[in-house]
Amino acid sequence: MDVIKFVLLIYSWVGVGVLLLFLGRIAYFYEKTSGQITGYQFLVLPVLLLAGGVIVYLRYGREFTGYAAGDLLLFSGGALLVFLGLRLQDFMTGERR
Repeated sequence: MDVIKFVLLIYSWVGVGVLLLFLGRIAYFYEKTSGQITGYQFLVLPVLLLAGGVIVYLRYGREFTGYAAGDLLLFSGGALLVFLGLRLQDFMTGERR
């Protein structure tokens, strides 16, 4: 049963990684075509924080919550990702400068 849980965990986080890759490519494309600086390079920070949180949980074999360091990494990565995503949305839907 632990093997199935491990495989599903890896599978779901690979999906999250693919979505983050798409977001980064959208930000890169928008920066190159519009001339506005989107800061797509900063998307590496939430990727690293989320990956760190996943590694902590994979290393210690716990459930998805309950380990403070992993929770802090996942929260920080998620909060930063929300901020950067909303910032990108504002660039893409707001007035041109």
